Amino acid sequence: MAMAPGGEHAHHHGGQHDPAAMAPAANNVPAGFDRVLQAARAGGIDSSQLEIRPPRADGQAWLVREVDRSWPTQVDTIAVDPASYAITSRADFDTFPLIAKLIRWGVDMHMGILFGWPNQLLMAALGIALTVMIVLGYRMWWLRRPAPGAPGQTLTQAWRELSWPGRMTAVGVALALGWCLPVLGVSLAVFLAVDIVRWMAANRH
Repeated sequence: MAMAPGGEHAHHHGGQHDPAAMAPAANNVPAGFDRVLQAARAGGIDSSQLEIRPPRADGQAWLVREVDRSWPTQVDTIAVDPASYAITSRADFDTFPLIAKLIRWGVDMHMGILFGWPNQLLMAALGIALTVMIVLGYRMWWLRRPAPGAPGQTLTQAWRELSWPGRMTAVGVALALGWCLPVLGVSLAVFLAVDIVRWMAANRH
């Protein structure tokens, strides 16, 4: 599958490079993938699960990325020059900031792929436990619900009945959850707004 000199893509290189050497990278034939894979292995890309992307246009490099998200995480990425097959840039997971690593691990754990099937079982158990807690929470409210016409206790009222250390702990936990889980934070903020309105309305009577 190697191109003969003067082939379709020969004008891309102005005759400055050997067309036979450029053909594998330019035409994405298996030989090009093999040479890029060899360069990646020599450059420390040792994962058994790889994604290799050929250049989409002139002047672009091959992209080799590790996609093994089991433990230990292997998600290093390198760029390989199509002419010399030299590594021109790289992003190694070991050099990522701690926050970036925690986000990567957190996303992979949430998707159930960080530790394979044990992670999936853990996520399934957490999902089932959360569902059971929601059902039991509604059941507890139903058993202790106020009589018809009687004002019910709001979350704001229950918070005000706590000691000052308890209040500060509740606020700190809520802020931490809202910061780490923005969707949960927004939902909690809306819930608290509705609860405060209910508490204010109950106090007017």
